[in-house]
Amino acid sequence: MKKLWFVGVLILALAVAACGYQFRGKQNNLPSDVRSIAVPVFKNDTNEIRIEQIFTDAVIFQFTRSQMLRVVSAGQADSVLRGTVKRVDIQDVALTADQTSRQRRITIYVSARLTRTRDGEVLWQDKNLWQNRTYDVGGTPQATEANKRQAITLLARELAQTLHDRVFENF
Repeated sequence: MKKLWFVGVLILALAVAACGYQFRGKQNNLPSDVRSIAVPVFKNDTNEIRIEQIFTDAVIFQFTRSQMLRVVSAGQADSVLRGTVKRVDIQDVALTADQTSRQRRITIYVSARLTRTRDGEVLWQDKNLWQNRTYDVGGTPQATEANKRQAITLLARELAQTLHDRVFENF
């Protein structure tokens, strides 16, 4: 009986390996000579203070975590990922009975481009990455700002994951 179970598991493993299934974020379609990446501080085209640093940190964390490319300084990198936080839109999405805002939706738009260092070839780019998230309006302006900052941080993480995956999968 154990032998039959082992054979069944072996057949299943071979079938999964043969079908081309891969885990998200593990496919790498970049040229084989690109083994390292630099991520300079994103440009900020918005009025949100420090949003460029939040996004840069999230992208560096994502690339460091995946270990698919070494994250190094610009002078040592095979490729450079430059990004710009293009726009931040905030809209009221839920109102109280007296028409004051209870919840807001923040949408952030990012543009990014990966270039090979040695020849400047654009390996990947997306000029319209975006993500949104809803946050609560607090009882004070400080509470609302804290909620907005938390939403921005979470959006940066989500967009960094999307950006990372698209770089490697060439979407």
